[in-house]
Amino acid sequence: MEFRNDAPRYDAVARALHWTVAALVLLQIAGGLVLEELPRRTALRSFAFDAHESVGVLVIALLALRIAWRATHAAPVDRLAGWHAVAARAAHVALYVLMVAVPLAGYAMVDAKGYDVAVFGFAGPDLLATDEALAKRLAALHERLAWALVALVAVHVAAAAWHRIVLRDDVLARMLPPRGHAA
Repeated sequence: MEFRNDAPRYDAVARALHWTVAALVLLQIAGGLVLEELPRRTALRSFAFDAHESVGVLVIALLALRIAWRATHAAPVDRLAGWHAVAARAAHVALYVLMVAVPLAGYAMVDAKGYDVAVFGFAGPDLLATDEALAKRLAALHERLAWALVALVAVHVAAAAWHRIVLRDDVLARMLPPRGHAA
């Protein structure tokens, strides 16, 4: 079934999910950059790793909700054409893939190290046997995927800025609340 949305912007739920996930991903990127610099065997380091793991699981849950919402609620009509439309769609698919793959690789890495994955004070399910060699490969994969996500987020932000500042079109406005409204 094909849905159509003639509204000029995404609905409030889609916008809230977008900006919440964006903020959490940026928090995860910043956190990932400082985690290894924290002093070993300290409460701060333990808390920071637990928080990083918990937020990673939250990102996956919110992405699942966002995908379900998008599947049942149409996006505004896309006015991009040609290679712009193809590039935008490819970038969005890649963003979603990376936003799921990065935390999954991180979860698997922690699990393969033999640690419990923290999920807001609870231990996530153990999915892998302890395997230090696998954990090292997963750590490298988690890092590479995270850097790819950083690069793609930068491209996404630059494209939004390009549309707003140079092209002066409504692409960015579609994800912003209406002017003069609280919603």
